[in-house]
Amino acid sequence: MSMDEPEEKFENYLRGFQPRRPRALAFPQTAAPAWIRRLAAATILAIAFLSSMRFLSHSPSSMRVEVVAKKQNGPSPEEFEKNNLSLVPLTRLALEDSARLDVTLTNASRNVLPDPRRNDNALRSLAKE
Repeated sequence: MSMDEPEEKFENYLRGFQPRRPRALAFPQTAAPAWIRRLAAATILAIAFLSSMRFLSHSPSSMRVEVVAKKQNGPSPEEFEKNNLSLVPLTRLALEDSARLDVTLTNASRNVLPDPRRNDNALRSLAKE
């Protein structure tokens, strides 16, 4: 089987190339070494932890005066319910005075829970069905 002249020229042309070993791949340089990222993450975690601890343990100075003044008599249940209907103050009230907690929760339920005596109440319409 004989080759045509153009194919033979092409084969000779290809034989002129010598295979070479490819160069090593260059790894891109990271933006910052790993220890700097770890240090930054640890710093952020420490700042978040310390600020949350400071927030939880300290109240503003203006509130401290009110708390000291009110601890002698304590706020009325109505005042307490308007300002502090959250878990931490209610827990503190439960530990200090359970009777005041009952009165506070009763008063709060009048504002938070639906009144079954109202005509437009959803509970009344469900009871009719």
